[in-house]
Amino acid sequence: MENKIRELRRLHHLSQEDIAHIAHVSRQTINAIENDKYDPELMLAFKLADTLGTTVDELFNYKPAIVKRKENDVFWCEKYQCVLWKRAGVEKHHVVD
Repeated sequence: MENKIRELRRLHHLSQEDIAHIAHVSRQTINAIENDKYDPELMLAFKLADTLGTTVDELFNYKPAIVKRKENDVFWCEKYQCVLWKRAGVEKHHVVD
């Protein structure tokens, strides 16, 4: 998940250590999030957004993963007539063969 933490942190003249101290996490956690190696839990995402004067939606850019269909997958449309996909609110065009 891409984010704007580094950009906003620098804009506010804050170090990774500063952000980590405010959010009660390690500097390594902030580094991992900035480098898209770790997706924070919801509470941490809100703390980071609040600290950087923005919203979670503005701070993080979520791109859903493409779901591949497998024969033994519970969501296999041909087997379950897309009922589970519809129930989950997922459109069929998200499925890749």
